[in-house]
Amino acid sequence: MTRIKTVLLDHEKLAEEIEKSDLSQEKIAEHLCISDRHVRNLKTKDRLIFVPLLYRIHILFDKPIEYFLKIIEEES
Repeated sequence: MTRIKTVLLDHEKLAEEIEKSDLSQEKIAEHLCISDRHVRNLKTKDRLIFVPLLYRIHILFDKPIEYFLKIIEEES
């Protein structure tokens, strides 16, 4: 059996940082170059994320990239 690692955006940590910020969801979307709908979707569940978007999130909230990641191990 091999272990497969999947790296996802941790939606709870993102939602927490959004709540702590003084920015509206629309302003956050603008800073991240995505729609506010996409921001809402990212806050709902852990998902795969495009690396440049992860980089923009890390810059916006001034947290290490790893802070926003969740690593899931599965056996196959």
